[in-house]
Amino acid sequence: MKKLLFLILSTILFAGEDYELKLYEKVLPILFSQNKISVYADIKSEELLYDSKILILSKDCRDATFLIGKNFDNLENSCKNKPIFATSYRSFTELENSFGAFYWRKGRPQIKFNSSNIEKFNLFLPKSLQKYSK
Repeated sequence: MKKLLFLILSTILFAGEDYELKLYEKVLPILFSQNKISVYADIKSEELLYDSKILILSKDCRDATFLIGKNFDNLENSCKNKPIFATSYRSFTELENSFGAFYWRKGRPQIKFNSSNIEKFNLFLPKSLQKYSK
């Protein structure tokens, strides 16, 4: 599991511009135990995920496995119970269904997981990432 964490951190540090996408492509399939995942994203995250071969963008939140982003104020009622991967600390703490987050704080990458929501949505958090959960 230490190798997995090293691989994730190496991806962030050496991936260039698309470091966030590579991080998402490494971590999220492990959590969901799927090779390809249907994702509904806010506008900023949609741009980032456009080139992903693993995270397939869905135009309808009802068809998505989970949501990714920070702004879901206008989300339709049928999608409000979907798991959310936040892209800001504020969204991570305020969104009821947020199971994890990746964001920047003081120029440093931060990754966090909400253990109760991980359990609620029956996701798998490897031991190497459990130290990032609350």
